[in-house]
Amino acid sequence: MPDTRARPLGEWPRALAGSRPCCPHQSCRSVARVGLLLVLRVPLPRSKSPRRATRAQRRERYRADAEEWATARERGLLLDVSVEVLLSLLNAAGGNRLPIMGQLDPWSDGVLAREDLSQLDADVDRLRAVAGNDAERGLVAALMALLARWRNEPGLTLHWHGD
Repeated sequence: MPDTRARPLGEWPRALAGSRPCCPHQSCRSVARVGLLLVLRVPLPRSKSPRRATRAQRRERYRADAEEWATARERGLLLDVSVEVLLSLLNAAGGNRLPIMGQLDPWSDGVLAREDLSQLDADVDRLRAVAGNDAERGLVAALMALLARWRNEPGLTLHWHGD
């Protein structure tokens, strides 16, 4: 069984790039396919209360997210990335030495601000230089389109959601 502890994407060994790792907590919807969802959205407000959400609140949040992601997909603001393709591409481009892409974790969520856009552009340029097959070139083209869309809509931040 592969080692599934949470780590940045660039630190995964090359052998796992072609395998199908399982979610570390065994509760993901898709155990066979690990994905990373990149969404351009307005910055989310901070929660006012440090208490944990109830089940009903979490269900409502998941439903609202699903509706938002469907709309974002229609507008071209969402990219569903197969981690298997991204891992092989990141390993070829230098792995965790990439300042932004090398630090993404496929099992966590995070936010990138507009200040990260120039470094992210440099990372995508390195990925484009090493893309070796059609799947990798398609992923790089989709990332470039998403970043171009981000440049044109300054009020958005880039959120990633792992499995």
